[in-house]
Amino acid sequence: MRRRTVLALGVLALAGGCGTPAPPYRGELSLLVPGPPECWGDGVARSLKSLIEARRWAGRVLVTRDAGGGGASAVGRFAVGRPDRLMVADPLLLADCALGRAPGDAGPFAARTVPLARLAGEWQVLVASPDSGYRSFEQVAAALLRTPERVKVAGGPDRGPGHLLLGLTARGLGADPRLAAYEAFDSPARAVAAVAEGTTALAFGGRGDVAAHVRAGRLRPLAVSAPERLPGLDAPTLTESGVRVAYANWTGLLAPLGVAARERDALIGLCRAVADSPAWLRLCERNGWTPMWLAGEEFRQWLTGEARRTALLLDDLGIR
Repeated sequence: MRRRTVLALGVLALAGGCGTPAPPYRGELSLLVPGPPECWGDGVARSLKSLIEARRWAGRVLVTRDAGGGGASAVGRFAVGRPDRLMVADPLLLADCALGRAPGDAGPFAARTVPLARLAGEWQVLVASPDSGYRSFEQVAAALLRTPERVKVAGGPDRGPGHLLLGLTARGLGADPRLAAYEAFDSPARAVAAVAEGTTALAFGGRGDVAAHVRAGRLRPLAVSAPERLPGLDAPTLTESGVRVAYANWTGLLAPLGVAARERDALIGLCRAVADSPAWLRLCERNGWTPMWLAGEEFRQWLTGEARRTALLLDDLGIR
């Protein structure tokens, strides 16, 4: 079976720290979630709100949604907002912003926002219904090479992490990503539940989405997108299975363009305090997230490259 090395979106350095000083107190902070309802950003924003208020780093944290839709339009409106209004960014927002742009254009993230920090990521798991007939990733790979249009893989919204990872997997196998059959659900958790119920055969979901189903025997894990095997999941990595891909559904925070340098540094300090807190590490452990700290200029450079790679993958999928 032919395999190819593919550019791995979301190959992330896992960094941490300790002894971080408490950030300056804020009266109010707003977290804008531009994605669809039930998206991963909702859970991240709620977790940040709970943690920041509990530690009294802010008197009140508001979680809001962009009423005008996601993507570049949401970023455009956010870019001229108040410095105390931050945006939760993730791969779906990056993909939405890449639509309609030239492959070499990094999009509005680099030009119209101030990237603060990447906080965490969620490794993806390919799962099958025990009754589906798929007992190993090799069987899925063979089917994708033979008739990719007949191998329906479910996941979260179109252009989200599951969709992108299916494209990366097909490309890594040598199959045509444009023929890959993706079934979009409102959230990865709903896609995973559909597999557990037997209404669809395969799905990509986050580690937290699949863990309870796997323990109960309602799902069979076939492969994980992490660079190493994940505890509690008896499944090889995609790389072990011959597809040189490592991919995480990441999340980070952006500030509006024009935020003063002193305020930017204070906001990065707040992100650092969150990332270093034992409460955040417990939240990550409970939700199946992996801390993936990257901040300031390093995060901006990574985000710029990720935007370009996302645009090229959308071209491969025939979406742009």
